[in-house]
Amino acid sequence: MNEGPVTLEEILIREAVSRIRKWLQEKGRGEKNISLPRVGLKFCGGCNPVIERGLVAQRIRGELEEEACWVSGEEETDLLLIVNGCRTACADTAAIRSGRPVVVVSGESVSA
Repeated sequence: MNEGPVTLEEILIREAVSRIRKWLQEKGRGEKNISLPRVGLKFCGGCNPVIERGLVAQRIRGELEEEACWVSGEEETDLLLIVNGCRTACADTAAIRSGRPVVVVSGESVSA
């Protein structure tokens, strides 16, 4: 059964989930009696998107719903996921990062 070509969004989702899971493992999430890490979510303004930002964020959250507590990117977090619709990545600023670890989706790529 052919499911058709893999979309850019699917590639980005897989890569972001992989990077977040790697961070979770390095953080020691597997230990007993440790609360779920708080992962913040921040979006760009969406002025020139090449990807469906909402879909990407929703699917990433769904894949990791049992492994992290999802909160607004404005709150204190252990990790921040920034979802930009294009390569400009306007939502990825030093002020938004504020010294915390980040995973950034920028249009066609994912970085950590």
